Amino acid sequence: MTDLEFIRQHIPTYADYADESARHQVDKQIRAWLGEALSDARSRLKPAESLSDRLDGMILRCEFSDQRVIRAADHARFDQQLIDRVHQLDRQLIDVADRVRAATNEDGLSAALDEVARLLDERFGAIADAPST
Repeated sequence: MTDLEFIRQHIPTYADYADESARHQVDKQIRAWLGEALSDARSRLKPAESLSDRLDGMILRCEFSDQRVIRAADHARFDQQLIDRVHQLDRQLIDVADRVRAATNEDGLSAALDEVARLLDERFGAIADAPST
């Protein structure tokens, strides 16, 4: 199964970066998927204050499209290599959202939050570092 097929199993309306007119939608869709998982974990685990603050920060980060990603996507040349890389990262973000949903304690949630932050940053970097159109 390709990364895109995996993504579309979870998010059937995934806009995909291969479609230039839909690129602004993708960031919003991935962040919404993550935000739902994070909000669920907040309600379910009721983490202590320090982890709760980190979780709230990540939920806030997922509430809106990242304008840095949008601007980078507007200028990046999306060749097949970049599209494949973003698909790989989006698949990993879906995987970590599933780990957030499955977390049964604060340690598991904390590790997943670290992974979410790293992957979002890596995803932005992949797009921002791409050659311009």
